[in-house]
Amino acid sequence: MGIMLTASSLYTIEIAHKNIRGILTGILSLARLLGFLIVTALGVSKLDWRQMGFVLSGVSAVPFFCLFFLPNSPRWLVTQGRLSEAQKALVFFRGKHYDCEPELLDITQQINNVSRKTNNCYQQARLLFETETINIFLLMTFLTFLLSMTGCYALLTYLVPIFQAAEANLDPFISAIIFCIVRVFGTLVHLCVVDRLGRKPLILISYCLCSLCMAIYGMYFYIHETGITSGMGWIPITATMIFIFFIGVGQPAFSILCGELLPTSCRSVGNSIFFLVLMTGSFIASYTYPMTIEALGQHGTFWVFSGVCGAITFVSAVCLPETRGRSLEEITGNHLNCWAETTKL
Repeated sequence: MGIMLTASSLYTIEIAHKNIRGILTGILSLARLLGFLIVTALGVSKLDWRQMGFVLSGVSAVPFFCLFFLPNSPRWLVTQGRLSEAQKALVFFRGKHYDCEPELLDITQQINNVSRKTNNCYQQARLLFETETINIFLLMTFLTFLLSMTGCYALLTYLVPIFQAAEANLDPFISAIIFCIVRVFGTLVHLCVVDRLGRKPLILISYCLCSLCMAIYGMYFYIHETGITSGMGWIPITATMIFIFFIGVGQPAFSILCGELLPTSCRSVGNSIFFLVLMTGSFIASYTYPMTIEALGQHGTFWVFSGVCGAITFVSAVCLPETRGRSLEEITGNHLNCWAETTKL
């Protein structure tokens, strides 16, 4: 799964035209969330675990066979020196009436501008720490780690005991299904606006509101400890649903930026590192949640989540570029040095 998640994101970003790259990447996120929703729904059905295993293995077989009909990424083919195959792949993805020569020329020029070969992981990793890429790489690594600390993964893991502690007026097990449904709706909104509004505005709006929701949640727990929250069980439910909705809106934009901001010559290794940081951070957030509750209390823990969302909003506003409507070569070409100077701030 770890191999597939990283590879599928990179593949989608590299084959997409600049005008629909955000939508296609969002569709990938939506498909994953629908998969989680199906599994959650099957969990409350009458199927036992063996029957669920057969159903899900059948679903997984569909993309396995479909992949045999798709060509490799044109950008990856260029890095391997297979230019004729790259041209055929572009024709496949763009259509036979599309003029692929300018796009292929831009890809080839960027690959040729790399001072040395990057055919293995070590060479690509070294390229990440060169002057042109180090600032963007460190910025996205930092933001990716913060993403894992927003409270999303803690809620996903401990949603039932959190709702029980909050005495929310909702069955905590049904809430797990609602959790998935709300995030799916958030991702649908992302699809509708990401290539119109842009990546950066989505991130700023989403994580600003996520910070507010976590702050309200923390305030509820703070008041709850005084025993005067009778009739206020709707507050944690509402705050959670709004939070999850805007996570669904904003988080896919980071997935797009992680694939867009690094050049083709080191994109695969860089995105693998981002994914590793995200999974490591989510493990730390989930594992340490009970200890954080003991140290800071429920209210303090959610205020920390609120602060992390606020930090993501601030850093993104100051440092992140807007990539909507630009090709991958335009993003990582002439503008890369300007962004490197900006991120030094």
